[in-house]
Amino acid sequence: MIEKKRKIIIFTCHSKKIGLGHFVRSQRLYHELKKNFKCEFYVNKNKDFIKKQLNKQNNFALIIFDFKKYDKFFLKYKKNLHFILFDQNKIKKKNIISFNPLNLKKNGNFNGPKWFAFSNNFFKKKNKKFFKKKFNIFISQGGTDSNKNLKKIINSINLNNPKIDRVFVKVPRLRYLENNNKKIINLFNINNLFNILNKTDIAISGCGNFSFEINFFKIPTIYISNEQDEIKRGKLLESKGIGNFYKINNLNKMITELNLIMDNKNYYEKMVSKRGNYFQQNGLANIKKKINKIFKNNEIK
Repeated sequence: MIEKKRKIIIFTCHSKKIGLGHFVRSQRLYHELKKNFKCEFYVNKNKDFIKKQLNKQNNFALIIFDFKKYDKFFLKYKKNLHFILFDQNKIKKKNIISFNPLNLKKNGNFNGPKWFAFSNNFFKKKNKKFFKKKFNIFISQGGTDSNKNLKKIINSINLNNPKIDRVFVKVPRLRYLENNNKKIINLFNINNLFNILNKTDIAISGCGNFSFEINFFKIPTIYISNEQDEIKRGKLLESKGIGNFYKINNLNKMITELNLIMDNKNYYEKMVSKRGNYFQQNGLANIKKKINKIFKNNEIK
């Protein structure tokens, strides 16, 4: 392993509009990398702050940007700086590696679940998913529910259905939902996502980071979103047979799909088996190996 004197600086962001996905991924990466490298972690810093930090770097350093949108100003910096960018494929340069974990297409060396930062505790022994008389449902629309879809989804579900045991709902803040049905369990700060997904039987999810984490557990999933990037990803997931995608204005079709999953044992088991081991990748370890190679070779390849 490379000595800890090697420096890594991580910049990321989060907001109600862009969600928490970039922040959560970068935080996981920071906690993993700081075991072996000298790491700094900055959140929601402006361009002037970032420029100041980059100007300080006199020796070889690796800069990790995890943003929704990128500014090319950092490309002007010294050749001894190397960069990792997440979720982009437009900026290309010899000293840049672009990881696109959410890109399910095959046109790239660093695309797909192989580079997704799944939590380390996901690799504990998991419960197998099987057809039951009663189901636990997990519902998520990202960390912030930026399009306010959660209430629409929950109001469309017949919570009196005896086949529904509990409904775990990832909410952006306390008292976010007005529904007081005893079956609903609001999850604000999820300290252990493994425990929640390990006892989830069916999921209704957007097509962002949560959809990959849900699929890691081979949970039959229905995808709902009206974000342009997520719509494309949802259709790709559907084309692979890994759940069906619906826009938020097609909730009637979503309910038909949900009832089919709960009523048809063969269909449920097919949904589980379709996932195989496609999502079960140790992305944190893979990224760390690549970073180690960068430091070893002192170059981007």
